[in-house]
Amino acid sequence: MKPDLLNRLHAGAERIAGAAIRAGGVLMLAAALLVAFDVTMRKLFNVTLGGADELAGYAFAIATSWSFAFVLLKRGNVRIDALYMHLPQRLCAVLDFLAVLALGTFAIVLARHGYDVMAYSWSIGARSNSSLQVPLWAPQLAWWAGLALYVVTLCLLLLRSCTLLVAGRFEQVHEMLGARTAEEEAAEEATQARERDLRQGTRFAGAQS
Repeated sequence: MKPDLLNRLHAGAERIAGAAIRAGGVLMLAAALLVAFDVTMRKLFNVTLGGADELAGYAFAIATSWSFAFVLLKRGNVRIDALYMHLPQRLCAVLDFLAVLALGTFAIVLARHGYDVMAYSWSIGARSNSSLQVPLWAPQLAWWAGLALYVVTLCLLLLRSCTLLVAGRFEQVHEMLGARTAEEEAAEEATQARERDLRQGTRFAGAQS
């Protein structure tokens, strides 16, 4: 596969993952507002909406799976890197690849069984054991969609890192898969702070004019 095509696919995965995590954030905010409203109604008027906790649980599960791809692309996975940081770059690149390969294997197994659960719920018309009687396949499908996006993103990263390893571009493998160093995190935070200050300065200048 051509590098240019892989780069475009990687950029597309980043856009989709960004949209997914924003949608997950909206879901979590909606769930928090719903629970807060339900608690307030019960406290003040002794009335409950019913099912707020159930819907919040669905929202949490869906938002979690929708965040997996974004965290992977931003190298946000937690790693124990006390020894890793002192290894040669070539060995680090190989370890990064093996780590993502192991993660991808687990994700494929999880997505496969998640699909089986969703398909079974659909086939028997399963509904939640609550007053809402939610068709279970619907939240399960949304949850599984996040897993599917995660698996596709993992496969794309593995394919792209393979081409980089063969070409001996170990630094780029680290930039794509490796654990972030403290210096990289500090540089990213500084860049975000400068961009935020620039946006605030632009808005202030617009208000002045």
